[in-house]
Amino acid sequence: MMLRHVSSLTPGAVSLRHSTTVASSSNASGSLMRSSQAGRSLQQKFYENRILDRYTSQEPKKVTLRQLVLFGRQLTEDKLIASANYVRSELPVRLAHRISDFQYLPYIAGTNPHLQMVYDLYWRAFDEFRKFPVVKTLDDNRRFCDNVKKNLLEHSQVIPQLGMGVAECAELVAPEEIDRFMGQMLISRISRRTLGEQHLVLSEQFDDDLRAHLGLRPEESFAQLGRAPRGFATQRIGIVRADCSVAQVVHECAQRAAGIYEDAYHLPPGSAPQVLVEGHVGASFMCIPAHFSYIVHELLRNSMAHVIGRFAHRLESKTHVEGPLFPPIRVTICASHSDIVVRVSDEGGGISPEVLPFIWSFTHPLKAKHLHNFHAIHRMEARVDEADVVPPLVSFGFGLPMSRVYARYWGGNVNVQSMPGYGVDAYVQMPRLGNVVENISARRSL
Repeated sequence: MMLRHVSSLTPGAVSLRHSTTVASSSNASGSLMRSSQAGRSLQQKFYENRILDRYTSQEPKKVTLRQLVLFGRQLTEDKLIASANYVRSELPVRLAHRISDFQYLPYIAGTNPHLQMVYDLYWRAFDEFRKFPVVKTLDDNRRFCDNVKKNLLEHSQVIPQLGMGVAECAELVAPEEIDRFMGQMLISRISRRTLGEQHLVLSEQFDDDLRAHLGLRPEESFAQLGRAPRGFATQRIGIVRADCSVAQVVHECAQRAAGIYEDAYHLPPGSAPQVLVEGHVGASFMCIPAHFSYIVHELLRNSMAHVIGRFAHRLESKTHVEGPLFPPIRVTICASHSDIVVRVSDEGGGISPEVLPFIWSFTHPLKAKHLHNFHAIHRMEARVDEADVVPPLVSFGFGLPMSRVYARYWGGNVNVQSMPGYGVDAYVQMPRLGNVVENISARRSL
C-alpha cells in the first residue's frame, strides 16, 4: 500500500488519511483502531478511499445564479430530469472533497466525536447519492427528491456538531487550520444545499403547475402524472429571485430583529432601535433571498444588541427621555451597474480592540467559549426563521463569520469598520447581475 505524504501538516501531526492507509507498525495499527473508521477493516478503508479518489479527481461543475434562473424558465420535463441528474452526479463530487478534508485533519481533531459524526453523515450521503440510479422519469425524480429531502433534514445537525467539534479542538489545533477547515466546510455545505433546494423547489413547482394543467384535485394521486403532456412547460425559477428588493429585505429583517429584542427585554412594541433606510432604496438584484436575509439580519441583530446594551440605563432611568429610547441604526443602500453595497451604521460603542482582530474566526479562544452554546441545540440551518430551534439571545460566535461565508459564496464580501467608543459601520457587497460563478474550492487549500 502506498503511503500518502501530507507536507502541509505540522511536524508530528497524524492525519486520518495517514491512519487509514498505513499499517506497517504496531503504533500505526493502534492509531487505526482509534480512528473514526475503527469499526471497518483495513481492506474496507482502502477500498473506500479508492472510491473517494475517483470523485476527488473531478472538479465541481460550478453554476451562476443567472444560469439557475435561465434554466428554470420554460421548465420542461426533460429539463427537470436533466436537473435531477446534474444534482445526482454533482453532490457526490462536492461531498468527496470535503470528506477528504476530514481525512487530512490532525489526528487529535479527527478523533473528536462531533467531527466524527459529521464525517459519518457525509460518507453516508456520499454513498447514497453515488449509488442512486439515473433519473429517467417523473416518478424517478420524485424518489430522488425524497432522498434529497431526507439528506437535508439529516444534515441540519451538521452546524451544531461542527461548532461543538471545533470548540473542543480550539486549544489543540492552530486556529488558522480550523478556520480554513470550517470555511471550506460551510461554503461547500451552502453549495450543496443550494443545488438540492433549487431542484426540490423546481420539482414542486413543476408538479403543482402540471397538476393544475391537468385539472387534478389535491387529493388525486400523482401516479396520474407519469409524464407531462407534450409541450408543457412552467415559468418558475426555484429559490432564486431575479429582482430581489434590497430595501424590502432590510425592512423585513429589521422588523424581525426588533421583535426579538422587544420580547426578550419586555419593551413596548416599537421601542427597539429604529432602522432608517436611505440611499438607493429602489435598488434590486439577483440573489437567493434566504442567503442575503441571513447576512442583513445578523448585522442588524448585532447592531441592535450593542445599541440596547450601551443605552440600557435609559430603560431604568426615572427621568423621562425625550424622543426614542435609542439612537437609530442607519442602513444606506448603494447600487452600481454591477454591485450592491449595503452599509449598516450604529452607535453601539464599537468593538473592543482586543476582540476586533478575531471577529471572523470560528475558533479563537476569545470566541470558542460561545461555540459551546451549540450543546443547547440539535439542529441549525443558518436561516433567519429559526427562532423555534435557536434561542434568540444566545450567542454562538458564529453569525459574522457565517455571514461572510454566505456573501463570498456568490463573489461578495462582508467587512466591518469599528469606531471605538462610538459605533460600527458594517459593509455588505454583493454582485448584482447574477453572473458570478460559485466560489467553492475543490482542492484542499494548503
